[in-house]
Amino acid sequence: MSVTVDVRLVQRRTMSLLVVSQILGSIAVTVTFAVSGILAVELSGSTGAAGVNQAGLTLGAGAASYLLASLMNRRGRRIGMAVGYLIGAAGAGLCVVAAATESFVLLVAGTVALGASSASTNVARYAATDLAPAARRATSLSLVVWVATAGAVVGPLMVGPAATVASGFGLPPLAGPFLLDLACAAVACLIIVTLLRPDPLLLARSTVAPARASSPSAAARTSRPSFDGVAPTVAALVLAHATMTAVMVMTPVQMHHDGATHTAVGAAISVHFLGMFAFAPLSGLLADRAGVRPALVVGGATLLLSLVVSAGGLGSSDFTHGSGLFLLGLGWSVSTVAASSHIATCSVGDTRVQGAADTAMTVVSAGAAAAAGPLMALWGFPGLLALAAVFSTGVLLASSRVRSGVAPASSM
Repeated sequence: MSVTVDVRLVQRRTMSLLVVSQILGSIAVTVTFAVSGILAVELSGSTGAAGVNQAGLTLGAGAASYLLASLMNRRGRRIGMAVGYLIGAAGAGLCVVAAATESFVLLVAGTVALGASSASTNVARYAATDLAPAARRATSLSLVVWVATAGAVVGPLMVGPAATVASGFGLPPLAGPFLLDLACAAVACLIIVTLLRPDPLLLARSTVAPARASSPSAAARTSRPSFDGVAPTVAALVLAHATMTAVMVMTPVQMHHDGATHTAVGAAISVHFLGMFAFAPLSGLLADRAGVRPALVVGGATLLLSLVVSAGGLGSSDFTHGSGLFLLGLGWSVSTVAASSHIATCSVGDTRVQGAADTAMTVVSAGAAAAAGPLMALWGFPGLLALAAVFSTGVLLASSRVRSGVAPASSM
């Protein structure tokens, strides 16, 4: 006896669950980002350790992205995302122990494991497209990206209260944010593993056309992922992320050199996050209405404009640096939403392509962040921006190679 499933109803329920888990996951990611470097310096006695710790967090996310994608390919989104959050919660617990025992080695191990939570948070944007109508894939994806605004705002604000809670338990204050991370990741894991039923990926596979499911190309997906038709899109995603990371990391340093106050630097970073997340629904609407190619062109052009502003094209001040960071975040948003929705469409039924794309994005961004400091010391801030302009131009070039006529998985 067959059971009829209302796909639209399941999609609405899935989106609601993804929104909640995304808020929790983004709080965990941002609160960890805010203090992990500081704790690393305290435990090691070296400022260079902050970079090592952040690199571990980023590389852990990159490795987890592909491993979790391989698991999802076999078991579905529910199991894969839940395992990522569970590993992240364990990593947060290890960081708490590291703070209590003053062990830098445990801290690095814990932050690498924390990367799995970040990977699950990233996966949510692809999960939003599994059951979305073909004409609304980018819009659905962008809504999940958009709610990360809450985490970007709330997470750093929770550092102080979390430190107070930790002190109340007799723990070092900087253990508090990791306790919050543990709680958020654990709750997100519980929500996903108990409520994400039916699994959107598995349901999508069962509702696609039988011909697609039984085609030779689909059979090939069981042995290895295929990047046919999606390589230029992955390149655009990676280059946009590298541009954003390198400039975001070093702009506060440049502002400090220019004599900006801490308040001005904090405000510039805040408007950067605003550009990254707050306008994501408009980025999704652009990709759905105009198409992936035009959206990538807009994203790449906005990134280039941000570099011109940051380089002093409109004068050099705290305001122009902030404006440059805002445009940088906005260009990243448009490029990432468009590229991710196209990757989801091209790789329907095969999460490994999505995982490999996120791994490439994460690893390259880690390299960009690590290289940005030495490059700025060698070439200065204008030299760094010139290199970032090469990356942004790469986004535009990659967009010209994107295949826009990919057949959707389902017209639902």
